[in-house]
Amino acid sequence: MEVLIVEDIIATSNLIKNRIETLIPVVKEIHQAFTLEDAETKILSGNFDIIFWDVNMPKGTSFDLLKKLSLENKVTFESIFVTGEKESTYVINALKFSAIDYLYKPLDDDELMVATIKAIDKRIKSKSNQQIDFLLQMLSTSNNESQKVAFNLIKGTTVFIELDNIVMLEADGVITDIHLNDQTILHASKNLGFYKSFLLEKDNFFQVSHAVIANVKEVEAFDNKNLIIKFKNGTSTSVSRRRAKEFKDFLNGYDPKSGLINKILSFFKG
Repeated sequence: MEVLIVEDIIATSNLIKNRIETLIPVVKEIHQAFTLEDAETKILSGNFDIIFWDVNMPKGTSFDLLKKLSLENKVTFESIFVTGEKESTYVINALKFSAIDYLYKPLDDDELMVATIKAIDKRIKSKSNQQIDFLLQMLSTSNNESQKVAFNLIKGTTVFIELDNIVMLEADGVITDIHLNDQTILHASKNLGFYKSFLLEKDNFFQVSHAVIANVKEVEAFDNKNLIIKFKNGTSTSVSRRRAKEFKDFLNGYDPKSGLINKILSFFKG
């Protein structure tokens, strides 16, 4: 495995290099680039398996170079982004929607190992750069207005799912069950909290209990007395008593133009 670290601060780059050498011996060669120009030269002349990107670089961002490489069909590697806690929500949400791993500075050894091993596994299984293409598409649109979200599944594959095809996300320990409107259930490798942070920004997703985020567009009826949601595909879930009033208010405020709200409200009891 061959790795490139794109980071303009030498001390930070050396630290990342040291941690990878110590924690992940399968990585045999680690190169460093301290400018985007140097990174481009090394990428075009090399054959890297994984690239660690600092988001903000002198004279631009890593996304600028990735866009150029993507247009030239030169993205033949896995990417892991290393960013500061103050990185914009817009960028973090784009990374989450794309299911691309990112690490906060200072690096946590366990998180570094998990992200790198996952990248190695994906690199072995596929040479596709679909996630990077999706990320760049997200970053080129306002407010992360994507109609799809990428999920890394526990079996090691990545799927891109239309938001309207999701009925609900349900916590299952440290993983998340994705319930689709055809009654398929997929198992994502992240916990529910990971998806909560950006899906709830969409106007049709609501957390109905500590374990479930529901897609209001897929709600057929809400039994306000028994606190049960029935979905169009025949499945159902419960609403926590603590969130019941908030959920009812959410439905009351949902866009009537959707054609759903009047029908849903007609099922209220109590």
